[in-house]
Amino acid sequence: MKGLPCIETESFIAFIADNAPAGIHRAGYNGVASLIPRCSGNNLFVPAYAGLNYEIIWLPGLAPYAGKDDCRFEPRCEPMHVESADGQGAVLVQPETAHAHVSARIAFSVEEPHYIHQHIELTPHRRFCGEGEPNTFRTLWASYIHVPPDRHVYLKPDRGAGDDLAGWFGLTKAEHDAPRMEVRRLPGGRELDSEGHLDAMSRQEPLSAEELSRLPDEVCAPMAVPRSLDGPLAFYYGLCHGAQLFLMMFKQPERFRLAYSPCGGGRAPAWSPAWDYVLRVEDAQPGATYSWDLCLAVKQYEGRADVLREVRRYQEG
Repeated sequence: MKGLPCIETESFIAFIADNAPAGIHRAGYNGVASLIPRCSGNNLFVPAYAGLNYEIIWLPGLAPYAGKDDCRFEPRCEPMHVESADGQGAVLVQPETAHAHVSARIAFSVEEPHYIHQHIELTPHRRFCGEGEPNTFRTLWASYIHVPPDRHVYLKPDRGAGDDLAGWFGLTKAEHDAPRMEVRRLPGGRELDSEGHLDAMSRQEPLSAEELSRLPDEVCAPMAVPRSLDGPLAFYYGLCHGAQLFLMMFKQPERFRLAYSPCGGGRAPAWSPAWDYVLRVEDAQPGATYSWDLCLAVKQYEGRADVLREVRRYQEG
């Protein structure tokens, strides 16, 4: 993408955008505007949008944001700029915003052979909650996936349960406003290649309310939440075209949550889901800077055991 900073590894090329437009990339979408595996040449993100995109701020007692043209997404509409960039990294900066009064510094860096690291620093400058109430702070970061062969995201909620192939679930929704996630089991007992993975999930029916009720609380309760998973998030993955694994890993699981839309980047016939994450602080203090670290691995899918190896490497590294 002409005019955008480029960072790259032997496995992919990524272009970093602030809120300015650049060709087909629209104004208001920041983060990784384009992520192109060298093996395919196809952008994993919706070309007009982005991934790892700073999108929404929630604070208790804060009135809805109303920017230009009735924009509801403050981080996408407020001024942002590229502070620095070279072939190995780029830094985005957003000064204190006019409505929520939050400033941001977002650093991207690459690691061979197939990793993008994102280090996020956010500083809330005001309180909006009632006297004596915790200053609960949330931000949503969106990744608009370009027409993947499968809209599910996959989790092993209890990584300590069973072997590496047991206890996996796929999550999706029929529509963005559907009241509940659809939860399907991913078959255990044997490893699956990407083709077998897609075929197995196409045969699974969503778990019924009764089946969900029989799952352990640490598995069932988070998945029953309508809009996001209300539990710590260590990782999730999805499958993209060309058998590409899209694996998100989070260094501080207790401060991340999953959010999801089956059609955030487009609906039928070109379903483009949003595989999103939420940052949280339970009582954010004005003037304090809070940080989060995550890593995206983009590589050929080699099975669920390989996913867990990547997660353990990142968590323990």
